Amino acid sequence: MSIYKLIDRLGLVVEESPAVPWTSVKLVNIEKFYDQLELVMSKLPQEIKEATSIINQKEEIITQAQSKAEKMIKEAQKQSDELMESTQYKVDRMVKDSEILKKIEQEAEKIKRSILQEAEEIRMRALKESEEMRKKAYEEAESIKVGADNYAENVLTSLDKDLTDALSTVRNGQKHLMSRGGSSGFGASSLSNGREKDHAVI
Repeated sequence: MSIYKLIDRLGLVVEESPAVPWTSVKLVNIEKFYDQLELVMSKLPQEIKEATSIINQKEEIITQAQSKAEKMIKEAQKQSDELMESTQYKVDRMVKDSEILKKIEQEAEKIKRSILQEAEEIRMRALKESEEMRKKAYEEAESIKVGADNYAENVLTSLDKDLTDALSTVRNGQKHLMSRGGSSGFGASSLSNGREKDHAVI
């Protein structure tokens, strides 16, 4: 029987006791009262022990709950830290990859500009060299033309001089022959033959 029922019975002993007329005093059976009180007193240590056990269990449950909660909090904090670290690593890596990609793009653009500039310089140099070669070829052709004209003029002048000298020599020869023919009595046929011969030489 629980302590609460024993206390209720102790109360009934008092309530069921006869009252003194015209007063609030009751005549309680002392033996019955003490018997019931002893039952209550005997039950108290067990109830106190059970209550203490319940309190201890409660404290143990609370301690276990707190320990479990702290463990869960630590585990959650650890997972959170790992997640944050992993996320930060991924972010740092993405930033680093982005910076590397940006650097590669900048280097590629720099190389592209350098190649275009070099190609433009080569083109301009080729145009300049081509113009210089064309100018030089024109000058050489003009020089060759002038030289050829001078050479042709010199040849023609020399040929004209040679022909003039040859013609003068022939005419002098004709005159000499004619003068000799007149003084030596050559006939007309001899003079005619001499002229034909002169013309043939010319």
